[in-house]
Amino acid sequence: MESNEKEQGSQRVQKKRIRSNVKQVLNEPILKTLVKQSMLTETQLETLIIDLLVEDNYGAHIPYGDKAAFRSRRGTRARGVSRGAFNRSLSQARRNLTRCLSTMLLLAYLGLFEFAIFRPFEEIAGRIGNYRHIRDILGDKVQLSTEDVESYRAAERMILAALDELTSSVALKSDLSKRRDSYTAD
Repeated sequence: MESNEKEQGSQRVQKKRIRSNVKQVLNEPILKTLVKQSMLTETQLETLIIDLLVEDNYGAHIPYGDKAAFRSRRGTRARGVSRGAFNRSLSQARRNLTRCLSTMLLLAYLGLFEFAIFRPFEEIAGRIGNYRHIRDILGDKVQLSTEDVESYRAAERMILAALDELTSSVALKSDLSKRRDSYTAD
């Protein structure tokens, strides 16, 4: 009996940690900016993260009904949604992700990735990779120095500014169109 109680207590702690980690990730400024500009809603992203990460953390298959218990319900302190709501969000997230990736493959098929307008996307992707690496290193530290925090925040601000610039409608125009537009604006 005591062993069963210890196991249940351990599972509760693990669930709480997973919920906390998912919530923390969803509150990151760069992620929030990217979600707003993506094809995924915050709910779909949360559901997809839970679907992909929960089993990795438990090391076993977790039924969707149990995964649904990890999802937050907006506007309430309660946790969890119905299995059907979880499955609908997961299906929508997978469909949107497939469409996004298919769009990227379509652009590659058409040879459009060779155009200069995609270089800034590559640069920001590299910056985000470096930022995540720094975040992981700082996450292992017991206490952060003021310099650590400022460095982290500066990298975050730089990426957010680059994302704002990148997502303007001008960023996806050809160089010729940009020059033509600048002449007509004068």
